[in-house]
Amino acid sequence: MDKQPWSEEYDAIVVGSGPAGAAVARELSKSKKKVLILERGGNQPLKEGLRTAAVVVRAVSVGDKLAASRAFTTGGTTAVYFAVADSPPLETFLSLGIDLSRELDEARSELPLAVLPDELLGAQAIRLRESALALGYPWKKNTMLIDLAKCASGYNYAAKWNARIYVHDAVEEGATLINGARVLKVLTDNDGAIGVEYRHRKGRKDFEVRRAFGSKIILAAGGSESPIILRDSGVQNVAKGGFYCHPGFGVFGLVSGLKAGENFGASMGATLEGGIGVGDANFARTLYRMVMFGSRRLIRAFLHSQSIGVGVVVQEGSGGELRENGRYYKQLKEEDLGKLAKGEEVARQIIQNAGGKHLFKTTLGAAHVGGAVRIKEHVDENLQTEYRNLYVCDGSVIPDSVKISPTLTLICLGKHLGKHLSGAL
Repeated sequence: MDKQPWSEEYDAIVVGSGPAGAAVARELSKSKKKVLILERGGNQPLKEGLRTAAVVVRAVSVGDKLAASRAFTTGGTTAVYFAVADSPPLETFLSLGIDLSRELDEARSELPLAVLPDELLGAQAIRLRESALALGYPWKKNTMLIDLAKCASGYNYAAKWNARIYVHDAVEEGATLINGARVLKVLTDNDGAIGVEYRHRKGRKDFEVRRAFGSKIILAAGGSESPIILRDSGVQNVAKGGFYCHPGFGVFGLVSGLKAGENFGASMGATLEGGIGVGDANFARTLYRMVMFGSRRLIRAFLHSQSIGVGVVVQEGSGGELRENGRYYKQLKEEDLGKLAKGEEVARQIIQNAGGKHLFKTTLGAAHVGGAVRIKEHVDENLQTEYRNLYVCDGSVIPDSVKISPTLTLICLGKHLGKHLSGAL
């Protein structure tokens, strides 16, 4: 395939700068490999609030009136996540030929992993815990990716770990970051990947199509985007087993005189029988207002200090399809709808027992798209596809049996692949 005269060649091209892509790029750059990071979103400084959400968050339709959200910005979803850090299920990945134990130990030693002390929980979260425990639910604190040293004055958005940190480390080691770059397809030659074609934003309305060439291509564009890129590159069997999206909603009430302040959401919760998750849905004021505005509860948007909320999520299995037009679609099973109804019942019970009144439920949404690329089917134990030198490392490869918040797992997978490729290049 002819290469354009201005095109540079790299040891590795990483598509996407979320937790997995950032971890891969960091490992390779530390090994002095020449790395290109292509990020679809921008690189502007982030602040929590409506303006940031409007710029970086986009909806991914996954069914009738059901959508997941993803973030287009350096650091990917870590720009707008809750920072829950569930440990990867080592045995599950070991059964697939992937040993993440070393990477997990390494991540634990370098990341700001913490269980929040009570003084950082907020009045709503503490009231919910008391109510849930009194009702017999196994309410427990979550491990979070939060730097407690940055919380001397309480809640601080900047205390949440962001994959931008790893991207910055990679750039410091010599990696090249290009923002506004949407990868269209992988370039192949003789059954091997040799580069990518991407559309680069030159201005608000101006684009140009470019090509970049590399010895290794790593798709880390996200659980919904990488399968589409694979299919557009000639890998036709992706998503044939469907995908998961983990549907859920929030239930909110009001407690007069609560006087609640800022909170790190999702700090505690419980998993009930059948994979029904219920947890603390008490956010910082700006995020709370976004939820209320989105639910068309304009008056509620200004009652943050009295609000108390429980989130409900069902971790359903794979199903549905990735259609020819590039849109995901699935219909939730009656079993999953029943679990959502049970979760709502529990959420209302906990809130009412905590003194909450005037309850309402937000519209149904989805947590994220995942599982469309299967290990040992679409990729091997090294995450390599049917094309030599083409790898996938993001939420699309996490099996539907993994019922956890994925961020720490993605970091470990990225570290693991980065170490493997560093030895192969």
